[in-house]
Amino acid sequence: MDNPLLQGSKTPVDYSAITLQNMQAAFDHVLQAHEQGIARIIERQQALPTWDDLVLAVDELDAQLLAVLYAVMPLMGKAPSWGEAIMGFYARAVARFDQKLINARLQALYARLASSAHGMNLVAQQRATLSWHLDKFASSGVALGEADKARLVELQTQIGNLHQAFLGNLDRPGLLVDDEDELRGLPSRLREELAVRAEEAGEQGWLVACESASTEAVLRQAAHRPLRERLYRAFHTRGVSTDLAQDNGTHLQQLAECLDEKARLLGAANHVELSLRSKSAGSLSEVGDFLQGLAAAVKPAMAQWRTKLQQQATAQNLGPVQPWDISYLQATAGDASANEAFRDYFPLSAVVTALTGLARQLFALDLRPRQLAAWDDSVQSFEVWQDHAYIGLLYLDAVQHTGKQPDAVFTTYVRNRRIDAEGIYQPAVVVVNSDIPAALAGAEPLLDHLSLRKLYHEFGHALHHLLVRTTNHVMSNVTELGNDGVELFGKLLERWVWDARYLAGIAAQREDGSALSEAQAEAYLSQFKQEGIEEIGRDLSLALFDLDLHGAPHDGRTLEQRLQQARGLCGYWPLADFEHPAHAFDHLVTGYDAGFYAYLWADVHAFDLFTRFEAHGLLDRETGRALQETLFEPGASQPLRDGIEAFLGRLPSHAAYARWYGLT
Repeated sequence: MDNPLLQGSKTPVDYSAITLQNMQAAFDHVLQAHEQGIARIIERQQALPTWDDLVLAVDELDAQLLAVLYAVMPLMGKAPSWGEAIMGFYARAVARFDQKLINARLQALYARLASSAHGMNLVAQQRATLSWHLDKFASSGVALGEADKARLVELQTQIGNLHQAFLGNLDRPGLLVDDEDELRGLPSRLREELAVRAEEAGEQGWLVACESASTEAVLRQAAHRPLRERLYRAFHTRGVSTDLAQDNGTHLQQLAECLDEKARLLGAANHVELSLRSKSAGSLSEVGDFLQGLAAAVKPAMAQWRTKLQQQATAQNLGPVQPWDISYLQATAGDASANEAFRDYFPLSAVVTALTGLARQLFALDLRPRQLAAWDDSVQSFEVWQDHAYIGLLYLDAVQHTGKQPDAVFTTYVRNRRIDAEGIYQPAVVVVNSDIPAALAGAEPLLDHLSLRKLYHEFGHALHHLLVRTTNHVMSNVTELGNDGVELFGKLLERWVWDARYLAGIAAQREDGSALSEAQAEAYLSQFKQEGIEEIGRDLSLALFDLDLHGAPHDGRTLEQRLQQARGLCGYWPLADFEHPAHAFDHLVTGYDAGFYAYLWADVHAFDLFTRFEAHGLLDRETGRALQETLFEPGASQPLRDGIEAFLGRLPSHAAYARWYGLT
């Protein structure tokens, strides 16, 4: 077939050849092929189910469907018709997998293979794959009666509809500023960027798009307090509607109740319990203890931070600190221009060179640039080689551009590494997305420290995906480690950009020829580090809220009551009367429901893993090899905790994290 989306895994997608028509044709083809293929496998495997003709045959169908789904995700913003088509396909693909996993005849074949002499003599990784499938069938409701299966399908449809309604309510036009005097404090570069955004929108003035990167940049630097207030209110009332039927608070409550009913239908006490079965951190009591312990440790530090901010506000005659003052006060506590000055040392080209160098030095990965048709001219692509073998393809979509979703910071695992039934290697394909502001004409994108963290974080996910050494689609799927297991590798890579010596080593010279010294890098990092306690408080309060909502959605408390309680537990700033952070908490509709704790859990463990690099060298090849062998290579074939302990040579500890943030 000549459809650009239906080529083999070794043929890169020709994005320039994709049309709305052939994309729709690819959707119909893979969905039909999956449904018919499963039916054919069931009929042909009745006599004697085998590894190749059952497990790897289903692998092939799953991999092809998912490859088409994930390959088109960068095209979501191409036009409304494209976005609608892709979301329609997404819903159909989810339904197709749901139907597969409640197919009792298919489940029976996996069970027969697992209990057969042939199955029991398979190698450990293959037996683990069979166990995974049987667990997945069970947790998806394959044993339910027909009435309960029908209700499960209804719930899944409702959940999908609520997800879309929630996300659709987050779109906002942004804040247009027509008085340049209100832009006091903003650097000329940022003013020019806002002017370009206004021009692109057909407006005159300066447009602060409804995106976190531009909003936070203005909140940090705008000296005009009324502008900060207007911007903060606009951004932090997303999803709020006077029509309760259209309000995201209503959607979120209904969603939590649907998830709770689904969990109970599947034999769990609540959605949290069901969710944690597929994650790495442990039971509900273990995760609860982790969050409660962290809250108790953070609360005194949060109190000190709030007192210090109020003292700064008083010194500036601002009166009581308001939510729109927090970022500004933190930025002006030290050198207000530090973030802007820091950017000059980190043009995107230098950062990409640093990333490819880190991959080479730690893991002997060779990332070879390759000119490929992509969805935007700014996208970079690399063939990935190791030990003279081609192992995969990496796309780097680092910069915001036309058609790209706002706040697009995520990694898409398009194809998993696997060996097919013919013994042919199928390489991995991964797309790294970040939201670095586009440069003005004739310039190069520059990264502040937060942009560096984001890009290194997503690169960590890509390395995890590329360095897996399992041989089938399921065990190579790193997302099967759960949100917490996946986030560990992103959080670990962030640690490099918190090291002054490393930063000085990868920094480019500024236009005036000056270089970043280690002492300068340390001074910058010291200031940025002061803002870390606020980030912990924000994430911790949301993680506590998440588990509370999904653990007891029927107890009568409002979202605001839950949020206030969560903030009180860790000492975070109380909610203002207009703030509704849950209404824009999109993680709860994009796969992190009952799992937002993952970022904190992963960060604590990443600090611990990084201690081995601190002891032996941040670019030490032997330590990189050990990390690859114990944590990257096994993919989903072993519990993550086993890999952590193997790499550390001991049980994990919170000590490094606590030291960094000065927690008791």
